[in-house]
Amino acid sequence: MRSLHYIIGLLLLTLSGCASVDLAESPLETEQAVPTVAKVEPSHPYADIPGENLSTLLQAEFAIRERNLDAGLMHLMAASQAIPDPAIARRALQLAQYIRNADATLEMAIRVSDLDPSDGSAATLAAAVFIERSDIARALTYSRRAFDAGSDINPAALLNNYGGQTPETQAATRNLLEALESDYPEDARSLFAIALLEWRQGSSDVAVTKLDKLFTIEAFHERGTLLLTEILSQADDPDAFDPLLKAIEATNSGLLRYQYARYLLGKQKLTKAKAQFDVLVADPGATVDHLIGAAVLDIELSDSASALLHLDRALSFGQRESDAQFFKALALIQLNDVSGALKALGAVGPSTNYARALQEAATILVSQGDIGAANAFFEQHRQVHADGAELNFALHAETLQTLGSIEAESVLSRGISAFPASTRLLFARANFRERAGIFDLAEADYRQILNLNPGDANALNALGYALTNNTDRFQEAAGLLEEAISKDPRNPAIIDSLGWVYFKLGKDRQAELLLKEAYKQYPDPEVAAHLIELLWTQGREVEAKDLIANQWRASPNNEHLRETASRLAIPLPE
Repeated sequence: MRSLHYIIGLLLLTLSGCASVDLAESPLETEQAVPTVAKVEPSHPYADIPGENLSTLLQAEFAIRERNLDAGLMHLMAASQAIPDPAIARRALQLAQYIRNADATLEMAIRVSDLDPSDGSAATLAAAVFIERSDIARALTYSRRAFDAGSDINPAALLNNYGGQTPETQAATRNLLEALESDYPEDARSLFAIALLEWRQGSSDVAVTKLDKLFTIEAFHERGTLLLTEILSQADDPDAFDPLLKAIEATNSGLLRYQYARYLLGKQKLTKAKAQFDVLVADPGATVDHLIGAAVLDIELSDSASALLHLDRALSFGQRESDAQFFKALALIQLNDVSGALKALGAVGPSTNYARALQEAATILVSQGDIGAANAFFEQHRQVHADGAELNFALHAETLQTLGSIEAESVLSRGISAFPASTRLLFARANFRERAGIFDLAEADYRQILNLNPGDANALNALGYALTNNTDRFQEAAGLLEEAISKDPRNPAIIDSLGWVYFKLGKDRQAELLLKEAYKQYPDPEVAAHLIELLWTQGREVEAKDLIANQWRASPNNEHLRETASRLAIPLPE
């Protein structure tokens, strides 16, 4: 059974795509998508259009009739900018949405709203796109218009990434939210938004006062309840969860119950969390998040059969399919259904769990010891999930290398041909070639990495350390490592590398200081082996033996310790 830390960590990161509920949420107050047109009518009667602009409109209409929608949109947008008629702008907006042209959609939403400020849908759409692009400053105007027009907009969304906004934008956001609160004192949306703002700016008492007023309007406002719970929890109030529990009892809100279940998971109160998830999944309206959350908890509790039921139900929704397939694989692994697990892992595409899925597959394939099966899995996976091929190549090669296959290099070379700027793949091939004793080719890869990332500290360290271990070009290596440490002076790997090359250059005093500092920060067997060799060659055998004994107990049979001990004839602990 996997460790509690591993599974709970996965669960908290994947239940809803973030570590905690986003109190600001989306620009739309409801979760409905912004309406788009289902059909573009091929004709539109235009009247009273100036002659000089009529030809542009006719070009648009002819292009739309010929199903050349991109050209039709281009002409419609040009006509819209020339003619201050919201009807033309709306038609261009509909077409832009229909062909999913995001930039044109934003431009035409702005145009419609500017021509007709009472059009709440256009203003909402413009605000939503600006918020999605983190352009809060420009979203403010359209958010106000949408609110005034009675659109179903969520002004709290303006607080997304509030801390990352400029002081001017923060001040403008506060001004807008205060104006909305003043102009719409009985509107729950404006009250919640200002409460959230006060909390984010550290005024928890003011936020609670705003929430108290909010609850007189909507007694169990969901996000308001979650915010109050967060505030009380941060204050270590022993009754922090009372408002949340009362709201759950009164409303049976799936959102509130879900967040409470996640809190219980964070506190590792698994039985209580399962009771909440059981209620959620018993509801015919259970969401994919509820089902996946319940399944992952079942996996932790070793109830794989229950987990599979929830995951198959989640997959029927056609949402978060990669997440569901990944956790389905974990459940099947618990049931020792290896072939089923590999099939599920093969269905995981680029997503939060993509790397984990390939790693789980690699673990299974290595345990089977079948190089052919490993090649078949990764090659088929690349064909199905081409957008994740770079990582696939890397883990494919790593799996083959673990299995002792020399095919690993050719896999990496194919990957580099497909992704010539991939430093991940270049590092992997350089490391493989270095271990294989083909250092001239390994050095070429390391230098290519530096060409792609001039002055990068990690690339400088990799090349400098490789030169130290494989050549006598110690002075050249020292130059690279000195440049690396100037860029990242606290990195223990670079400190160790520089100490190691100084030892090779006979600079024992500087080497010892650096190696001890590296070992203090990162007591790794490889770093320890360097320090052991320095101590031993200086005749400080007792210190060297003590250090190797301590490391051997922590990392028995480590290759670096074994090689150093063998080369220097240092006796290893029994």
